[in-house]
Amino acid sequence: MKKLLTLVLLVVCVNMTLLAQYSVKFQLNDSTGQGEPYATVRIYRASDTARVVTTGVTSLDGSYKQQMASPGNYLAVISAVGKVSVQRDFQLSHNNKTVDLGTIVIKNADNVLSGVTITAHAPVVTKEIDRIAYNVQNDDDAKTNTALEMLRKVPLVTVDGQDNILVKGSSNFKIYKNGHPDPTLSGNAKDVLKAIPASMIKRIEVITDPGAKYDAEGVGSILNIVTMDNSSMSGITGTVTIAADNYGALNPNAYITAQKGKVVTSLNYGMFYVPRHRGRQLQESMTHYNDTGNDVYSKSDKRNKGTGHFLNIESSWEPDTLNLVSMAFGGYAYSLDQRGVTNQWMNDAAGQRLYSFDIHNHIPRYSYYSFDGHLDYQHKTHVKDETLTLSYIVSTSRTHTRSVDDYFNQVNAPMSYTGYDTRNKENFLEHTFQFDWTRPFAKYHKIETGVKYIHRSNKSHTTMDYAGLDPDTLDVDNRLNHLTQVAAAYASYTFHMNSWSARAGLRYEYSYLKARYPHGDQPSFHTNLNDWVPSASVSYQMGMFNSLTLSFATTINRPGINYLNPAVISTPTSISYGNSHLKSARNYSVNLNYMHTGAKLTFTLTPNLRWSRNGITGIQTAQDDKMVSTYANELKSFFYGIFGYVQWQPFKTTSLYLNGSLGRQSLKSETLGLEKEGWSNFMWLNVTQQLPWKLRLTLGMGRFGGGPSSLYGRDKVSYWHDIALQRSFLKEDRLTVKLNANVPFSGKYKKWTSYTTQGDYTGWSSMKAPVRNFAISVSYRFGSLKAQVKKTNVTIENNDVVGGASKGQGGQQGGSGN
Repeated sequence: MKKLLTLVLLVVCVNMTLLAQYSVKFQLNDSTGQGEPYATVRIYRASDTARVVTTGVTSLDGSYKQQMASPGNYLAVISAVGKVSVQRDFQLSHNNKTVDLGTIVIKNADNVLSGVTITAHAPVVTKEIDRIAYNVQNDDDAKTNTALEMLRKVPLVTVDGQDNILVKGSSNFKIYKNGHPDPTLSGNAKDVLKAIPASMIKRIEVITDPGAKYDAEGVGSILNIVTMDNSSMSGITGTVTIAADNYGALNPNAYITAQKGKVVTSLNYGMFYVPRHRGRQLQESMTHYNDTGNDVYSKSDKRNKGTGHFLNIESSWEPDTLNLVSMAFGGYAYSLDQRGVTNQWMNDAAGQRLYSFDIHNHIPRYSYYSFDGHLDYQHKTHVKDETLTLSYIVSTSRTHTRSVDDYFNQVNAPMSYTGYDTRNKENFLEHTFQFDWTRPFAKYHKIETGVKYIHRSNKSHTTMDYAGLDPDTLDVDNRLNHLTQVAAAYASYTFHMNSWSARAGLRYEYSYLKARYPHGDQPSFHTNLNDWVPSASVSYQMGMFNSLTLSFATTINRPGINYLNPAVISTPTSISYGNSHLKSARNYSVNLNYMHTGAKLTFTLTPNLRWSRNGITGIQTAQDDKMVSTYANELKSFFYGIFGYVQWQPFKTTSLYLNGSLGRQSLKSETLGLEKEGWSNFMWLNVTQQLPWKLRLTLGMGRFGGGPSSLYGRDKVSYWHDIALQRSFLKEDRLTVKLNANVPFSGKYKKWTSYTTQGDYTGWSSMKAPVRNFAISVSYRFGSLKAQVKKTNVTIENNDVVGGASKGQGGQQGGSGN
């Protein structure tokens, strides 16, 4: 790897000496003084305005710079949607090789002309050295779609049939809004994103190569939702939506933004209700124990009823052009009631029944809530693009669960008790402080540095009361208090000159972890970790339409409280407990990204390598015909594959989007003597067709799964399809009605199956749920405010925990049945 990076840097230095000597640049602002991003720039020879010499777009801040191959007289034509085109003449010569056109203001079309339609095709997908951005406002669907629906079109992002989100085919990512973590998104992203109208979103960024600022935070990718912030008019605007399906599930929500003077505030509230017959789950499983030859069968019918609420409020105050204060707080709450019946039995190797029993299962209480608040202060100096940022964030979550199991119809049952009552409480509290400094210097260079401190507290309390037994023989009462303190510092250097960009960064983290058992049933322990996390990337822009980026990254994952808690949970067929001696896992990746951006065709190809030598994995063993599960740092993993994305507009009224991947995954544990490998792939195809009478038809189909899911097994491939038809009404398409059908051409229930193919036991498990549904949603936009809450350029993000009660994670369970 060192030799490869040395070779790449050598190529960078050699090619920089061969770059063109002529260039033109300018800064494009709108009428309010804000930079105008993604405006189209066409440059012609002054003597021939019929043929375009080169075409490009302005950057996110409205700046533009373009190399020119030869001297001469030129004409630059600048256009953007809803703006009046601007023209500028300039001349390049041997004595004037670089022309700076200064600041150019592009005005709104409705302020100057009447009865004239201005159109331009700004790019939907753009690429920077560390991320791919989907510019939502350049997509016509942004007027009517939700944020979740737009995600289906974002490169490297897949939304499957259950609205589960994958980035590069993996769930190892985090979702941010405006650069900071949001527990409501982490906990139940699919419901929250359904409530955010795409018209409120500026762009969706896939940060594929997080630098030193992110690298140690435990994720291979970051999905960042950036809301609008490009105007400064007083007023109020918003969108109110209600959706319902044939099962009676409801999803009302509202998104409102208002401004008064220099203060801008936005509010996003939503709720969802899942009726019991919509949350039905039919589960079956078979487990074959290799040492005895016995088979255990299970069959259950469970029905969930749940209600959730979420609220986010953001506000910003900009007293002057150099200072910005932004704040936000939000919360998410979910409650679930589950009732079900389970039948279990065991047969011997000859097929004779050994035992059987039935279970009435009731979860009378599953409640989860999270809350977070953050405060950012950003100061810009008189040096262009230099910023200093102070940030503080507090996050907390609470999960309370009670589950009651009562046994009946017992025949030779393998337990002496008649049921058990399980109660679990998990509390999470985290404080984070961070300081960041960004400083450009010497024209082509930029440094970023910062420090960060995290104080994270997890507490869990688990009790199990077994009916029909002496309380001293088997009952469980386990408490665990887990403290993590992290002190980190990072430094990153970025070089950008003409078509070349390069970045190198290093992060250091010191971690102190301590676990204490208040009851004294386990010895307390603590550990210190020191992690150095390097990263590097280099990018080359091959003309205006093609780019190539090579990157290397390191991440770490610390075990959460669920993985660490040694409390033993025992049922008639299983035993599970955590491992208090788990260590941080280190992960590495290398990516090569090629991207082409054209007027009608945009595509990206990303070969990828990922590996880890001490990954945290589940350990599955058997004891007396029971499944025993825990965790260990025993996983060696290696993945190689390619991810692809295509956006194609073959006709003016037809758009096609394709996301997909193909790769081979290898999982190995030398200690356990297990190895699992295989090919996996996913694909999602989306076709949108404009029809007469302002109708819009959308067809989607996908393939998911395959390949190893763990050291022990694999998931069966599943397929999905959906159809949507929508129409907008009233002036400016303010009222939108949408009809949607999920898997309309299959049965009422859809089945997902996973297989255990090696280890002390083998078998399969399946789950069926009623996913075929027909829904209608009605959305109304009001107001005309363009201002949106401003955000600091830098803020806090924490993503290092796996398998624990961290902010937002508890909501995943609550979402069952959605």
